[in-house]
Amino acid sequence: MKICDLTQMYSPRGGGVRSYLLAKREFIRNHTSHEHLLIVPGERTEQVEAGRTQIWTVKGPMVNATSRYRWMMDLPALLRILYQEQPTIVEAGDPYHAAMVARNWANRRGSHFYMFYHSHFPDAILRTVLKFAGTWARAVTEQLAGDYLRNLALPGKGVFVASHHLVRVLRGWAVPRLIHLPLGVNTAIFRPVSDRARVEIRKKLGLPEDQPVVLYVGRFSPDKDTALLLRTWKKIEKLHPSKWVGVMVGDGQMKEVVERYIRNHPRVRRIPYIKHPEDLAEWYQAADLLIHPGRWETFGLVLLEAQACGLPAVAFRGGAMEEQAADLTDWPVEIGSTALAEAVVRRLASLSQASRDKAARYVLAHFSWEKTFARQMKIYESCE
Repeated sequence: MKICDLTQMYSPRGGGVRSYLLAKREFIRNHTSHEHLLIVPGERTEQVEAGRTQIWTVKGPMVNATSRYRWMMDLPALLRILYQEQPTIVEAGDPYHAAMVARNWANRRGSHFYMFYHSHFPDAILRTVLKFAGTWARAVTEQLAGDYLRNLALPGKGVFVASHHLVRVLRGWAVPRLIHLPLGVNTAIFRPVSDRARVEIRKKLGLPEDQPVVLYVGRFSPDKDTALLLRTWKKIEKLHPSKWVGVMVGDGQMKEVVERYIRNHPRVRRIPYIKHPEDLAEWYQAADLLIHPGRWETFGLVLLEAQACGLPAVAFRGGAMEEQAADLTDWPVEIGSTALAEAVVRRLASLSQASRDKAARYVLAHFSWEKTFARQMKIYESCE
């Protein structure tokens, strides 16, 4: 069986979709006899990797120079690749125009079309609509988005959804054949370390041994609520006047805003995007608490990585992320920087080795890429 994944939401600078796709390719290569074809946007249309796990890029313009996201525009080339490779399964990782092209091709050729609902795209539309049109446009926008997604998914075999939260949303829009499929984490890389190793990692990373470290990992952008995070840092300074360190690991369109803030608030430092998972794991292992301000997450892979390393977390209640949390203690229901800052300060005061152990055990017991893809392969294979 040849499995094709294609998506616009792929950047060489990381992201949850990229993590999912690379882990999937590795699973297929190491645990199955299937072939895998990955089609993503690139500077030119070309085959980047050959063999049993191929990678093709389809030419498209850069839409964000910092995060390196591109938009797949050479749709005739996309069709040529599909006709040449003849995949048995086609999975679209976004609901945009390339997905429509792939769905239509699969229907004509007798292949099986799936979607993975990685990103709740109406949220991005709503942030713009509400800014210019007001709250009256919310219902109209959501209805149009729901109608579009339902029509796109209707001829397909199913829609993978990583969280129960989004399953409920999509079910309310009457999107058919929803398949709950939580994501995973590589627990061989993201794992706890001993207290002695933790001290050595802190020395290596230039972190103080005697001050709590609060960590953020992710893009710096409006959809990740970076502005809310910066307001939260400022309020933590007032609520927690004793020494602490804030670390922001990442990059994005709001990088200059973040760097301006840091120049005036030396407690917080920025670490550029980290490419290698082994290096990122060290920051999780060294920190005391993960902070995540995002209100728009569809799963929260960062939360799994952090907890797998024994790092407790604080985020907002009510979204998809809380389904992956080992402990919701102090997670605020109210959305805002004051509530998040107060939650961080409370949690720092109550941290213990038991809370670190609980976080790591929870992920090890419930989440792994092996579990995710073993189940997904069975679903694919049932089509044959």
